[in-house]
Amino acid sequence: MDGTPIVAFAEGDDPDGFEFLETLREVAQDRRDQPDFSILWIDPRDFPGLVPTWEDTFDIDLSRPQLGVVNATDPASSVWLDMEDEEDLPGPEEVLEWLQEVLEGDTGDGEDEDD
Repeated sequence: MDGTPIVAFAEGDDPDGFEFLETLREVAQDRRDQPDFSILWIDPRDFPGLVPTWEDTFDIDLSRPQLGVVNATDPASSVWLDMEDEEDLPGPEEVLEWLQEVLEGDTGDGEDEDD
């Protein structure tokens, strides 16, 4: 991992947000030996004026937790974890697997970065 921005949006005082942040803590703990690995947590409630901009720029819904690998030069091409099942948030293993795939260039869209 080469310092690629990994961003998590979650409301810390929301039950789903809290659960998701606990998952991310486990992921970070599992990767503590990798100095370039970090996840930037943003609580959307702390930045209400930016929520519409983030939602438009990244095409995400911040009423739910979100996790993405951000493309700093082309934010619209950032990759976000698909969490459509509102009843079941991903666990640490699923998050780690997704992050590893995305950071290795597999975005799930059939077009790897190495192609």
